[in-house]
Amino acid sequence: MSTIDRVHHLLEQSADRTPAAVALVHGEIRATYAQIDAAANRLAACLRARGVAAGDRIGLLADNGLEYVVGFFGILKAGGCVVAMNSANRNRTNRTLLADSGAVGLVTRAQQVRRGLPELLADNDTLRFVCLDRCNPAWELPAGCELITPDIIAGYAADRAPAASTSEAPAAEALCAIFYTSGSTGRPRGVTLTHRNLMANTQQILDYLPLTADDSVLVVLPFHYSFGNSLLLTHFQVGGRVVIDNRFAYPQKVIDTMGDEQVTGFSGVPSTYAILEAKTRFLEPGFLREQVPSLRYLTQAGGAMSPALTRRLHEVLPPSVRLYVMYGQTEASARLAYVPPDRLAEKIGSIGIGIPGVSLTVCRPDGGECEVDEVGEIVAGGDNIMAGYWQDAAETALVLGDDGRGTRRLHTGDLARRDADGYIFIVDRIKNMIKAGANRVSAKEIEETIAEVTGVAEVCVIGVPDELLGEAIEAFVIARPGCALDEKTILAHCRDNLALFKVPAKVWFRDTLPRSAAGKIVKSRLQRTR
Repeated sequence: MSTIDRVHHLLEQSADRTPAAVALVHGEIRATYAQIDAAANRLAACLRARGVAAGDRIGLLADNGLEYVVGFFGILKAGGCVVAMNSANRNRTNRTLLADSGAVGLVTRAQQVRRGLPELLADNDTLRFVCLDRCNPAWELPAGCELITPDIIAGYAADRAPAASTSEAPAAEALCAIFYTSGSTGRPRGVTLTHRNLMANTQQILDYLPLTADDSVLVVLPFHYSFGNSLLLTHFQVGGRVVIDNRFAYPQKVIDTMGDEQVTGFSGVPSTYAILEAKTRFLEPGFLREQVPSLRYLTQAGGAMSPALTRRLHEVLPPSVRLYVMYGQTEASARLAYVPPDRLAEKIGSIGIGIPGVSLTVCRPDGGECEVDEVGEIVAGGDNIMAGYWQDAAETALVLGDDGRGTRRLHTGDLARRDADGYIFIVDRIKNMIKAGANRVSAKEIEETIAEVTGVAEVCVIGVPDELLGEAIEAFVIARPGCALDEKTILAHCRDNLALFKVPAKVWFRDTLPRSAAGKIVKSRLQRTR
């Protein structure tokens, strides 16, 4: 193959090099690189036949599995842009994302739209097709929207189209994916990542986390999440094996899969490791050596893991297993910093140093670099920094700048200090976001949802420290005079309209809320007085 400059080339390169190698394991499914490449080619041909052009957005709504991987690479091979969607969201949220992205199509599974495809597609005038594994006969698609079934896709050739490797295909700067994340306005905003962004970050990760074709990773993180997506891309670049287990509600089953498949790697957010500690023998001395002797590394990102848990995990790991504590943001294609495993013991609580190809600076408001131990904002630069927020120039301008030499600089919104060795320690966040497990959650979105309940006069949502999730969501509500409200009513409304991970763990009722002299609610005082 010629230049490897687009994300789907990672799959094609491995399919050419080791076509019979197993690329993906999920339960009884064991798919080779050649099989995934062929299936993605068929989907791409089908989409091109429907007029998909370079840059067209296509929604991808599926749990981790073969269908997601084929959909991801098939959309890219057709020249489209993947709009990664969370199946935990309610229909009204995903309906908003389809409309906001202007998606021309949707690749999904009946299991992910079991609440009803018509509701998901209501009032959408841009969708031209839906690829679906099976369809409820009672469902009616909007006028002009074609239903594409597996039988239709199977009728297309499995060979790669010439456009996949010629100048007709999108350039490296072309839009590759949109990952939606909550913004300071409370509404979802689309992080736009180019082929260059994702290709750069994939290589940057491999420059500090050496992987080979002999490596395999157990994936419990969703592919629609930037951390999960990076696991897929790094292992497909080296021709490794991705083992999927979507049963983390039963953590012992995940441990069993690690042992049965003899994986070499495992990745999680802080709550992943906290749950494994609480529910399994994961942190018992000698357990991993006995159960998963093949394991050689663990990675952690997606929020700060408590120093106590980091220390416990580090202390029980066999000498052959290296722990990588990392830091990143969706806006950076996934990864920005890591703590080299041989420095972890002395740098507990740090997010580390910039990964290869990424510059990290702790800056004052005027842009000047902070001195050692001076608190400022983390600003990042590199080829992995996003192009911007989808159709939101105002939000983009708040976080993106330029170093004067054409390199984008991302203002992360995280306040931190650096020590004398250059290691960075986060001390607070500027943005009013809650990191609950693997999810960045907008307090404003939850507040607006609770405000819909009859009788709610005012509401404030905060994140409070939680050993399992990093932060748990709690709501403080003031009821209107004469209105009787209870926690059950508010939580039921949240469950009906929000993803479950956004539903508060607790609702408190108050007569007043603490305010500053300017009349703004002081959330830090709520955290101290709850």
